[in-house]
This record gives sequence, structure tokens and C-alpha cells, in this order.
Amino acid sequence: MTASSPQRLRSFVTSQFQLTRAVAHALKARPFNPYPYLKPFIERASGVREPPVSATPHTVVYTRGSMRLLRYAAPRRRHRTPILFVYSLINRWYILDFLPGRSLIEHLTNEGFDVYAIDWGVPGQEEERLTWSDLLGGLIQTAVRWTLRVSKSRDLTLYGYCMGGTLALAYTSLYPEGIRNLVAQATPVDFSKGGVYTLWTSANHFDVDSLVDAYGNVPTPVLESGFLMVAPVQRVTRWLEVCRRIDDPDFVTTFLAMERWGADPVPFPGEVYRQYIKDCYQQNLFHQGRMKVGGENIDLGRIQASVLNVIAEQDTIAFPAMSEPLVKLVGTKDAETRRYPVGHIGLSASSKGSTHVWPSIAEWIGARSKAMES
Repeated sequence: MTASSPQRLRSFVTSQFQLTRAVAHALKARPFNPYPYLKPFIERASGVREPPVSATPHTVVYTRGSMRLLRYAAPRRRHRTPILFVYSLINRWYILDFLPGRSLIEHLTNEGFDVYAIDWGVPGQEEERLTWSDLLGGLIQTAVRWTLRVSKSRDLTLYGYCMGGTLALAYTSLYPEGIRNLVAQATPVDFSKGGVYTLWTSANHFDVDSLVDAYGNVPTPVLESGFLMVAPVQRVTRWLEVCRRIDDPDFVTTFLAMERWGADPVPFPGEVYRQYIKDCYQQNLFHQGRMKVGGENIDLGRIQASVLNVIAEQDTIAFPAMSEPLVKLVGTKDAETRRYPVGHIGLSASSKGSTHVWPSIAEWIGARSKAMES
């Protein structure tokens, strides 16, 4: 036995005790994400501190209620046409600006794009009564106008991700002015292909009216429970995997950043959720062109902007079959689907992003954007 062996043994026993205690506290509190309890142990064992998510420099150019419009200015702007990100209402926008070197927004700014993103914030009582009409004709339309104003451009690329893509498509159908290009990334369109999510939200099993009437905004544990039930074992095994790879700082950094984001969900605005579940999942009206917002049908055939349909082949949230019909539904002739061998989150946060995904998307947008005048 070497001189350091007793110290290593004591350290191992102490670490095991701390981990056991952290797990016990987590089980007692029964959170959907044990990150706050297990993070200190992982940090001590690995020597890695909580990584700097959302590190790309940005400014706030507009606020309204809980919503903020963020601007990520390019170090050297090459494109007159800016990009406006519309993210989902379920999680936080900063998965788009994940880590330095692992950030879709950082990549696009380095490519010379003037980038903007909607941060929906944390919904409160005011957002309980928010409707799809308020969302599209109010918040998103205002974000479009401010993006054009600040960027000094006549049109933009609207970039929607997950449910944010559904919102971007609906917005462009109703308010096409100023939308030059539209990127729909991992975007549900045909909700009858939603697998277990379609089954669980069926009107035969799920009374959305009672839920919204009781809570107002839909609480995060209700939303998180669905994702937990899809992969219940993975919620535990991924923590075992990080313990196994505790000496790999890159792996631990990515793991802690992802868990931090996953542990930061937000409530879902109640009235928006009510119509989303009824019109999209329960009746599939969005796919059929019969979903009404402000008395008008969401008809994707009215979309004349160039459309890029981005599909993650390993997506278990917005299954590829949900996104595949898009290019046949839009009115434009410039519509294309590109598929990538990653998962739902991998499109914007995986190690393959900077080499396999983002350059391809940036090339498509750049070819359809106005250049800066020399």
C-alpha cells in the first residue's frame, strides 16, 4: 500500500457517503430533476465548476411583460438579413446558446449574422390569459418589428425550434410581411404522428379544460412528468454515467450544462396550452389548415417565404414523422428538408453541431439573405 492509499481510501468513503446522502435528500424531495442535490457532489469529485451557459454577449432591445427580445450582434456583420429565433414555451431559450464553442447562436454570429432571440421569461398571472392571437399578433409581431428596426433591414429569417417552429409557421401564415426565410427546426406539424404524446393528450384520456381551469398556467411538474415517463430509467442512468466518466472534464462540463438547463423549466401559459392541446394534438387542426387564430385559419399554403425543414433523425420529442409533411404543405416552391443524425436537443447542443449541422443551416440561410453593402 502506497503512502497516499489511506488518503485515497478516506476520500472514496467520504465521497460515497456524500453521494448517498445527496441521493437520499433528492428522493425525499422527489424532484423531477435531482440536479440541485447532486451537482455539488459532481463538482467536488470532478473539479469542474458549473459551466457558463448563455455566454455569447447580448443586449436586451425590447421587453413586454415577462418577454424579452435579445440581440446577439455579429463581431463582423456580413448579412443584411437578420435572424430572429422563436423558441418553445416549455423550456428556456438558452439551449440555443449552450456553451462557448457549442452554441448555435454563437456560430451564426461568427458567420456574420445579426441574431435575435425571444426569451419568453417565466409566465405569471398576466400570462394566464394570453391567447394564440396575443402571442402571434402581439408578442411575435412586435419582436419582428423591433428586429427589423434595430437591424435596419426590410426583412428577416424567422427561425423556429420545436413548438417555436409551430408558432413561427402559424405567424408567417397570418403575417407574411417581412419574412424572407423560415427555418423550422424539429417542428411538429402532423400531430397525429406524435406517438405516446398524442396518446396521452387524447381527449379520451386528458381533460385539458379541467387542468387549465384549476391551475391557470400549467405547472412545470405536469409538463416534466410527460418527459419523465417517456424515459424514466434514463433519468437515473445518466447520473451513473457521469460518475463513471468523472475524470473526463469535457463530458462533465457538457453534462452539468445540460442538467442545469433541464432543471430550469417554466410554466406554460394556460390559454395558449388549452388551444395547443385541443387544436393540435387532439384534433390535428394545424396540419389540416383548420386551426383558427383571431378568426382566421392557419393555412400553411399561404407561406411564400423560403422554407428549410430541419429534422433530427433520432428525435424522440418531435418525431421525424411529425415534421416530414411540411414541405408539401407550404405554398413556396423553395422548400427543402435536411436531416441530421442527432436527437432533438442535439440539433443545437451536440458536439456534432459545429461540424455536421450548423454550417449546413448557415449556408442555406446565407444563400437566401441580402449581403451587407460594401
